[in-house]
Amino acid sequence: MTNSRLDTFIVVGFLILVQGTGAVAGFWLPAIAPEVADDVGLNASLIAYPVLILYIFAMISSLFAGGFVTRFGAWRTSQLALFLIGISHLMFMGGSLFLIALGSMILGWAYGMITPPASHLLSKVVTQKNRNLIFSIRFTGVPIGGVLAGIFAPQLALEFGWQQSMLFSVAVAAALCLVMQPFRSQWDSDRSSNVTLLRNPLTDLKLVWRLTSLRWVALYGMCMGAVQTTLTTYTVTMLVEDIGYSLVLAGLGLSVIQFSSIFGRVTWGGVADKINNGRLALMVIALIATICAVITITLSPQWPPVLVFSLCFVFGIAGMGWNGVYASEIVRLSPKSDISKTTGASFFITFSGVFIGPLLFSAGYSIVGAYNITFFLTIIIALLAMFFIVKSQAVITRTPK
Repeated sequence: MTNSRLDTFIVVGFLILVQGTGAVAGFWLPAIAPEVADDVGLNASLIAYPVLILYIFAMISSLFAGGFVTRFGAWRTSQLALFLIGISHLMFMGGSLFLIALGSMILGWAYGMITPPASHLLSKVVTQKNRNLIFSIRFTGVPIGGVLAGIFAPQLALEFGWQQSMLFSVAVAAALCLVMQPFRSQWDSDRSSNVTLLRNPLTDLKLVWRLTSLRWVALYGMCMGAVQTTLTTYTVTMLVEDIGYSLVLAGLGLSVIQFSSIFGRVTWGGVADKINNGRLALMVIALIATICAVITITLSPQWPPVLVFSLCFVFGIAGMGWNGVYASEIVRLSPKSDISKTTGASFFITFSGVFIGPLLFSAGYSIVGAYNITFFLTIIIALLAMFFIVKSQAVITRTPK
């Protein structure tokens, strides 16, 4: 293995672990919602509010992440995100509504600081031939973390109590933060200590908006963020309420989506590199997501489970498989010196879709009264994503590198 391959292995490996730790932390509370709700005296459905707080603060922190990367370095910023993840779960352990809300704010701030430094670091080790694949491999940390949270969180909560179960994330985040330290000097050599840390967050958004092709790609991310969150949020409920599945069988459908997204992210990254056109790959992803949403509307109790789970598999490949190629395109279209800033601003736009998508879906359901029919909104959003990526493909820009 050459030094360059070793560097790639080290960077990608650590970034998957950081992303996976963030995902474990983010999915942990929802995975044990009934236990938490019983203890604090609330309905389990209200677990949506801590998740809502998380994404609001992730949106905000993503705009500031570029300044942290420039000032402290991308490696140190990743370590800071891990530190905040540990602090957030210590807050959760307090058990009060106030501390759960505060922990959600801290966890959201940490979550928004994960991707901008990752893109900055990956830009140092990828090549033109493997950029999409490497970015996509890194993004497998999200579904892997989701699967791990689903496996360990309920078991640890039942065995030791939900508050004590939080120590799992605290320990993992702290250990990873320490193990990363010896590599800090190598990967943060480009930091600038005299850069202002807190600056106008709208500056980075204006930069993304000014780079026309990048603007359309960011809007694509907003739409696909809405598709992804809607899919993961409402699949179980749809299978239970509309199709009549048991909670266990419906949960299997969500697991199929999570597992297929791991396959999808790596596959789409490889395809994008093979055809040397990330935006074309994103276009195909949005088309497949649209078709899956159309088919979802026709779901009924008469469908055999094998077809239902096959739809979940394909929907997961498209609806959750776009992230790596999307992040890679942001890097490709960004000025080299501003990668962390444009990534943070672009993911602010993405998080807005993650935030708005389930709200629109909930409003749509209140009108039509069936979850599968409400996926008509997903069709519209996925078609919008296709429109935006086609617009970006049509724009001829000269982006400084």
